[in-house]
Order: sequence, then C-alpha cells, then structure tokens
Amino acid sequence: MRSDGNAAFKMTALFVMAMLASASTAWADGKTIAVSGDSFPSDCGAAKKADLASELTGNLTGCLAIFVEHLNCRELNGFAFSTELGREEFEGKLDGEPIKFNTQYTFTATWPTGSCPEPAMEQEITGGCVHNISGEGVVGLIRFYDVMPVVGRNPLLL
Repeated sequence: MRSDGNAAFKMTALFVMAMLASASTAWADGKTIAVSGDSFPSDCGAAKKADLASELTGNLTGCLAIFVEHLNCRELNGFAFSTELGREEFEGKLDGEPIKFNTQYTFTATWPTGSCPEPAMEQEITGGCVHNISGEGVVGLIRFYDVMPVVGRNPLLL
C-alpha cells in the first residue's frame, strides 16, 4: 500500500491479518484477524526519516512508516505495471490494544500508460501488497487491497 505524501486523496484499504503468535493473549491463539479501514498520506513517519507514511484508521490505527528499497515499473499492452519492495515500521493499536511491528513488503499495482518510471499514487488503477510481519511477540502476514476512489478517473480505465 504505497502512499504518496503529496497525494490529496484518501485510499481505502481492506486489511486481512493473520497473527501466528502475539504478546496479547487475545491474539495468541494463531487465529486470523480481519481488519478494515482507511489509509491517509501522512507525515507521521518523518521522525523516522521514512520515504513515505500512512495514517491508518479503523480496527488497525496508527502510523505506518514506509522505507522503499526498490521500485520497478514497466510499460506493457497500454498499461504500466509496478513492483515495489521495502520495509515498514508500524506503531499504533489493533482493536484498542497497543501493537508495534515491522514488515517486509511487496507492493504491486497497475497504472495508466506513461506512468513509469515513478507512478503518481492518485493514478493507481488496481493494487495491493503483502507484508510479512515481525515484532515483539508477534509474527504473521497482512494483505492490503487498495480500493481506489473513482473521482477524476477515466471510467474506461476501471
């Protein structure tokens, strides 16, 4: 879930988190925890010198500081396709309980042709990411599915 700090829009993200182990007894049984909410571009990661940051709201609330390690963008058949790799640091709450974790993520997305080498977030057509989680007493996987706003988009690209 890439979040360009210059973008003036909100991106809805659907989260599914599989917690394999956690310091909290409520999450320690290895069950899958479904979470949903919104992601807003934010400067909340500035103190950590993050490349980007998102403020998450919903069941998972807090700051997701994003450190981009690699971005690959290629044009093919009238679209641009990108893959981004990096790491993140999350600090906030899950269902009201404090939680901190780190991730290694892979973000993939489709963009209009001409978007490479660095696509503008507000032009994303489809996208999502997989985050491998590790932290104090917590490991697992989280998937973000981007649900992009339609405002100002060419409906033929949807």
